[in-house]
Amino acid sequence: MKKALLAFALLILSAGVANAGADATFAPLVLQVTGWLQGSLGTLLALFAALMGVGSAIRGNWVGLGAGVGVAMGSFYLPNIIPTITAGTM
Repeated sequence: MKKALLAFALLILSAGVANAGADATFAPLVLQVTGWLQGSLGTLLALFAALMGVGSAIRGNWVGLGAGVGVAMGSFYLPNIIPTITAGTM
């Protein structure tokens, strides 16, 4: 038990600093996809998902309506939420 505790303490003390969101390797790709989702492609995806959800609800499948609305909301809100989470800021 003492050996395990000592090993755990050494592991904790030797841990390096974590830099959340400091890497900019994929920054151009992130900006491109974010631009697509917040632009006309995101609007088109949201409208298509909402129409598919309404069509599904007309057939009596309410789960499809929820999925359509979820995709529409996700394409609108997630490009702003995900960078906030990965950068570690509020």
